[in-house]
Amino acid sequence: MYFKNIEIENVGPIDKVALDFPLKEDRPLPVVIVGENGSGKSILLSHLVNSLVVGKQEVFEDTDVEKGKVYKYRSPNYIMSGKDYFYSSLEFGSGVKVQEWQLRFQKKQFAEQLGYVPARKEWTQVPDENNSFFDTTFRNNKFATESLFKKHCCLYFPVNRFEEPAWLNLENLRQGTTYTELKHISGYSNRSIVCTSPLKNNKNWLLDLIFDRQAFEVVTRQLPIQLAQDQAPVPLNLFAGYSGQSTNIYEAILRVLRVILREGGNIRLGAGSRKNRQIAVMKDERPWIPNLFQLSTGETQLLNLFLSVVRDYDLSEGELNDLSDIKGIVIIDEIDAHLHTVHQKEVLPELIASFPGVQFVITTHSPLFLMGMDEKFGPEGFLIYNMPNGDRVAASDFSEFTAAYEAFKETTRHREEIQRVLEQHARPVVFVEGDYDIRYLKKAAEFLGKGELLEKVQLKDGDGFGNLDKIWKSYNNPMSAILPCKMILLYDCDTNKQDAARDLVYRRVIPSVAENPITIGIENLFPPRTIEKLEGANPRLIDLREQAMTRIRGEIKTTPPVKSVNKDEKGNICTWLCENGEADDFVEFKRIFDIIEEVVNG
Repeated sequence: MYFKNIEIENVGPIDKVALDFPLKEDRPLPVVIVGENGSGKSILLSHLVNSLVVGKQEVFEDTDVEKGKVYKYRSPNYIMSGKDYFYSSLEFGSGVKVQEWQLRFQKKQFAEQLGYVPARKEWTQVPDENNSFFDTTFRNNKFATESLFKKHCCLYFPVNRFEEPAWLNLENLRQGTTYTELKHISGYSNRSIVCTSPLKNNKNWLLDLIFDRQAFEVVTRQLPIQLAQDQAPVPLNLFAGYSGQSTNIYEAILRVLRVILREGGNIRLGAGSRKNRQIAVMKDERPWIPNLFQLSTGETQLLNLFLSVVRDYDLSEGELNDLSDIKGIVIIDEIDAHLHTVHQKEVLPELIASFPGVQFVITTHSPLFLMGMDEKFGPEGFLIYNMPNGDRVAASDFSEFTAAYEAFKETTRHREEIQRVLEQHARPVVFVEGDYDIRYLKKAAEFLGKGELLEKVQLKDGDGFGNLDKIWKSYNNPMSAILPCKMILLYDCDTNKQDAARDLVYRRVIPSVAENPITIGIENLFPPRTIEKLEGANPRLIDLREQAMTRIRGEIKTTPPVKSVNKDEKGNICTWLCENGEADDFVEFKRIFDIIEEVVNG
């Protein structure tokens, strides 16, 4: 049982999206979700993961979330700014459905207050007294539900999955491996859907596997030995290898290891003594990697991710003799995090292809990963959906990165080719602190007639002023002179920075507008009347600290009221202003365009 389709309407930044999860010859196609920060990728995943958590609660007692409670908040607060409801519906291939409604008013008040009702047949299922409704048909499809969670792998790897590096402290180095303790009780799965730090469980499971293989699956053959001429031959047992399910799983794990380590030679696993219970990798019967889990951060992440898939299926009731036997659903947020370009483009696609029975749903920011998937699966062998609209895109849309990457791999021979590719895309780059800044600038350009100026530059999300600092430090040296284009690092007004420049790299701070009510962030550029409109549209968008009076040693001091942007509402504010804003709201953005124009034309 796999995901079949999902539909989401009016949730966060998602206006309306409908995605299919097709099969090809009964095998699920990998689905890759792309999009800018704040485009709703993680929101989409949350609805997928929540359906798995809810379904598992129908089958097992040891669930990730206590029965009757939720993994994903169900609240009208997630309704898209300016909308009156949100709706989501997820369907599995078996026909099981999960749907959710969130309304600004009780259903019975909805038409009276707003003069309309959502044009969906599912609307009739919402009780009149409710403004929140959640329903599933897992219980009505007992066989399919039990099959999904008992005989399939169901895993979610969030973006905050993390393992401490082995070198971090002595205590971590001393963590050895122990045998797994499983509860053999009805209603217990001994498995979790959400995987954040699976290293310890994977270590212990591997030790179990090695022990089972060596204790129960040794194959011998008898060789008759005649010790004396007048005595009958004595059978001598000779080691002839291993055979059994543990051995089959062991060989499957070695396949995964060979892909991650990019090693096609003779490797195997070895376990240390009981006083040093580490798992090593042997190559040609010599120690090669003393501790399997002391690889690089990226390699360890890949190892734990795909070992977790094998381990989870092994603990299920499914039969496992080969990687192709594994069936299930694996959701991975930002799969490319911490990975070198080679791992993104070559290793990851190869690993995903090694699990043809698993439905992978993945988010990524990496064009290299998409290029690698296209080369491995072909354009029809996987799907790419671009959020927030859910439009299907092709890996060929990232073709300029393909040329640059192939040239990069052979820098010495193709230096001229690299330069040519870069020069074709050598518009000045403007890094801002966040994705919302980009949306504001594009809207402001429409009102202020600066569209032609934005055409001359590339707007990039710097993901916070801390990352802008890293870029500045990286190029505050002679390297700045060999860049193929100018680079502007554009800081918000509240950052304690000074304008500076080094060759082609420019650090600029947006000037503050002292009379405007918001003092920090790019929202400082919006005048009082704009902030008042936001408060009128939805009081949740703007926080207010009332005027305060203090008396110190008889002297009375009055602190004026302070307004600020609620950090959890920044996305809704941006959406509202980009949809409802007027030219007067964006007048002060001229300060930013003046900075860009001065650098580009200077």
